[in-house]
Parts: sequence; C-alpha cells; structure tokens
Amino acid sequence: MPSSRLPTLLVSVVAACSLAGVAAAQPEMGSEFGLAARTALRFVVVLAINLVLGGALLLLAPAYARRMVAAIREDTGGAFLWGLLVGIAVPIALVLIAITIIGLVLTIPGLIVLFFLGLIGNAVTVCWVGGRLTGRDDPDGVAVGTGAVALAVVGAVPILGNLVTTLLGFFGLGVVGRDLYRSWQD
Repeated sequence: MPSSRLPTLLVSVVAACSLAGVAAAQPEMGSEFGLAARTALRFVVVLAINLVLGGALLLLAPAYARRMVAAIREDTGGAFLWGLLVGIAVPIALVLIAITIIGLVLTIPGLIVLFFLGLIGNAVTVCWVGGRLTGRDDPDGVAVGTGAVALAVVGAVPILGNLVTTLLGFFGLGVVGRDLYRSWQD
C-alpha cells in the first residue's frame, strides 16, 4: 500500500498558505478611526488597566508593593536580567518541553502562572515608575496615578511605546519572578 504522507503534507501546506492569504486580504481593523482617535483610545485603555493593576496591588498588598519597589531600587540591573529570564527564557523553555505529553501537563499551568506574574509585575512597574517620578520611596496613590499616566503616555506611542513599556515591564516582572523563585527555594 503506498504511503499517504507526502500528499497529506502537501495538502496541509496548501491549506495553511490559503488561510494566510485570506487573513492578509482582510481589511485593516480600526481603519475607520484616525490616528488621533486610535492614540487617544489606546491611552485611555492603557491608563485604565494600569490604574486598576497598580491600585489593586497597593490596596491588597501594600507591604509587598513597597518591598518589590525597594528591590528594584536596590538592584535595578538584576531586576532587569531576571525580567528577561522570566519573560523570555521561561516561556521558550515551557513551549519546548510542551512537545512531550508530560511537558504539556507542565506547560499549561506554567503559562498560567506566567500570566499572573506578568500582571503583578506590571502593577509593580506602575508603582515603581510613579515613585521614581514623584520622588517617593514608598508607593502610594499619587505614585500609582503618576506611574499609570506616565506609562499610558508612553504606551500610546504607536510602535516605540510597546517596546518601551515592555522593557520597563521587565523590571517589575523580574523582581516578582525572583521573589517567587527565592520563596520556592526556601
């Protein structure tokens, strides 16, 4: 009986290419809005998300927020390197181990934990940026508001804003990831 692997592979490649062509032919989303309206909408959304995350962290765990902001201040370079590790290397490693069935069982909870680490890290970043801009060592409501506005202004810039907010987010993600790793080690 002849093998059907080659025809199956060819059909799969043709189907994937046709789906990519259909996706590329779709009209650009948001094209009915002007640049100013899209930028303003992006500013408002990012501001709201940052205010909610930073405010929730400050309201629910003020001591943790102070400790994480102090950790960034004490070791900024280490926080950034840990952020790169947690934000880039760990997801790549999780996807690579997902190839096996056992790895897939580990990958799904690992990616969920990374999602929540990212949210908490973003909240810490909002508190840290606000504290730096206001000159306050301990994060408070003014620092959260200032940090949220500053990150929303930066985030509203179409391409460069994503890069800058991602780089700043690595600081918060780094201290949160390092704190989780150290508590797991103890």
